[in-house]
Amino acid sequence: MERTALAPNQTAMARKLGLSDDFMRILAMRGLDTEDEILSFLRPSLDKMSSPFDIEGMREGAERIKRAILKREKVLIFGDYDCDGIGAISILMLYLRDKLDVKYFIPNRVTDGYGMNVDTLKSLISRRRPDLVITVDCGITASEEVEYLKGEGIDVIVTDHHEPQDVLPDCIVIDPKVKREGFYDFCGAGVALKLVEAMAGREEIKKYLDIAAISTIADVVPLKDDNRIIAYYGLKQMATSPRKGIKLLLGTERLTSHDVMFKLAPRINAAGRLGSAMKTVDLFLEDDIFLLRNLCEDLESDNQKRQNICETVVNEAKSMLSNTDFNKIGAIVLAGENWEAGVLGIAAARIVEEFKFPAILFTRSGDQYKGSARSIKEVNLFEELSKFSHLFTTFGGHSQAAGVTLPVENFDTFKEGINNEILSRIDKEAFLPTFDYDMELDANTNLLPFAKELALLEPTGYGNPEPSFLIKGDFKFDRIGVSKHVKCSLKGVDLVGFGKYEHSLGSTRGEKEFNVTLGVNVYQNRQTAQGIIRAFKANKVTMTKEESTLVNLHQLSYKGDCEIPSATVEQVEKCLDKPFGTLIVCFSADEYEVLSSKSEKIASLPMLVAGARMLGPVNSVIVCPQENFEYSYYDRVIFAGKPLSKGYMAWIKDAVNEVYTLGDCTPTHITIEDDAFRVVFREMRRMALMKERLVGYNRLLSAVNSVKSLNYTQLMIILAVFKELRLVTVSDKGVINVSNDKTDLNKSAIYLNVKK
Repeated sequence: MERTALAPNQTAMARKLGLSDDFMRILAMRGLDTEDEILSFLRPSLDKMSSPFDIEGMREGAERIKRAILKREKVLIFGDYDCDGIGAISILMLYLRDKLDVKYFIPNRVTDGYGMNVDTLKSLISRRRPDLVITVDCGITASEEVEYLKGEGIDVIVTDHHEPQDVLPDCIVIDPKVKREGFYDFCGAGVALKLVEAMAGREEIKKYLDIAAISTIADVVPLKDDNRIIAYYGLKQMATSPRKGIKLLLGTERLTSHDVMFKLAPRINAAGRLGSAMKTVDLFLEDDIFLLRNLCEDLESDNQKRQNICETVVNEAKSMLSNTDFNKIGAIVLAGENWEAGVLGIAAARIVEEFKFPAILFTRSGDQYKGSARSIKEVNLFEELSKFSHLFTTFGGHSQAAGVTLPVENFDTFKEGINNEILSRIDKEAFLPTFDYDMELDANTNLLPFAKELALLEPTGYGNPEPSFLIKGDFKFDRIGVSKHVKCSLKGVDLVGFGKYEHSLGSTRGEKEFNVTLGVNVYQNRQTAQGIIRAFKANKVTMTKEESTLVNLHQLSYKGDCEIPSATVEQVEKCLDKPFGTLIVCFSADEYEVLSSKSEKIASLPMLVAGARMLGPVNSVIVCPQENFEYSYYDRVIFAGKPLSKGYMAWIKDAVNEVYTLGDCTPTHITIEDDAFRVVFREMRRMALMKERLVGYNRLLSAVNSVKSLNYTQLMIILAVFKELRLVTVSDKGVINVSNDKTDLNKSAIYLNVKK
């Protein structure tokens, strides 16, 4: 949004607090208007935390545990198997373990399923009968299980933070969402922390703030009020006196909220997602370095397995979505017969991120489907799922995440019902990609002071997101070495694009709008403001013929031929009446300009430049699609330009329901003489033998041109042939490896497409 003028009192407040006008605007956008609110936010204080007794049932629960301590009773803590449940168990174990006979139990995802069930409780009680069971991060829907325990003469305290349903368990219930008085958005470990505070006071909970912070950040609860205080001081505690297990697991002491979310939490979660999380609690309870080192190695291994399994599920789910009509769905609902239940939540979140639709993924377990759901902010998942609770065996969660179990025979009814319900109430605009940002910045002004000031917002996360900014301009990006990353150094900030922007920014010019996050980069003791590009869009793009060809080179990898019917501009415009499913492909900026002049409706579509597809198969135009562009989610693809090979068009025709041409789409042919391949190979072999690194392709081109005249495009094609045949490989650091094996160039599809 545009900068708004500050009110006189806001300007005065900014001066008094030593804040810039832009930072004051950021605070105002977050609803922080008064000096007290701003100071409470910027200087979190444990004294400002809410009373634990604001939570219904807290006083009764604390008194019951105190009686258990006095009597030295046997206590069982029953917790969930994710980072939040593990953190909640750890907090109560650390507080109680020297006060009474306490054990903990985390169900195995594979053998025990989610949450409490009577069979699991029977097995536990047969081995060791407790006097008191305390649930953490689960139990709010466990009425039947609580009745069983009571029938066995065992008292129960349920501590949870999930949404209650119509009937509460008949026991002491400590869940801030039951009454929603005071602050109620705690995670499970936050509730456990407040329970310790109710029993022993605020000074005691300082020992466990780091654990609570990890769970608070990982469980994606709003980082506001009490949660911000917990996360703020917990991260500080990890920086000053980190637990041995955390330090060993990540190899670092100073963590940000981003590190917790994307590095630490996945490793803590890994064991539970694959089976049993019981061992993971020792990360917080154990001090023995030898045992901790072995545990960390196990968790690292589990995390790698989890990543591989999750990637398989995501890829299979995306494959199932091929040829889906996204105009007719309100949620992505998929079932895999053999998917690993423990990764479904992560996989669903990935699908939401890629398609911007709510996603519910199921796996089969006997005659039941077990599922995990994630949502977009516009759709309250708990409310929508509640309308179908009569179809579920079990169900629980909140607005953005939920778990569901249903009989296999109910799956189709549920899938149809949830789609119809969401479509009837939610406008299709909710599923279209957005380009949201907090404020526009001028790249020619010194942004370093503002970048430093933004650190005051930490810890950032859900409910307190890292701000993003709009930067406009026609900037020239250069590749960083031979990597796929690009960088542009401006007067006030360095813009950096990682990975996917190699062609879309490295080969194009023209006015663009960049959505960036702003931070401070330190290199060789020099500080600079650094904008990390999250997204960009271009209304106009300028590419030379050579630049276009370079981005299109991957099309030479395809063999084949095909006949494709033609379409008129009017027919294409008719396809655009619905928001999803139509993609128009151009292979140069000139082709796009010609196309845009023929139709205002086409010219108004989102235009992608050498990038990945839009979230969901939104109607759009792609100029010079990269090799990883996913066509199969579109109902139809319309070629409005000349590719480099007929084989590329044939490949797309096999992947998409409808393919048409608009205008002349005869492939452009490139030729290279055989002698050029020999010259480049000899030079690469010489460099490899001399252990020279490839620091830039232009330097290689100069060396080759002393023998054989080539242009940059021809050189890149030759290197692509060598890579395809595994004759020559070059690492991101420029290390060259040349094979001694002889091979026939005719085995290369690229070579056959350019053979003279």
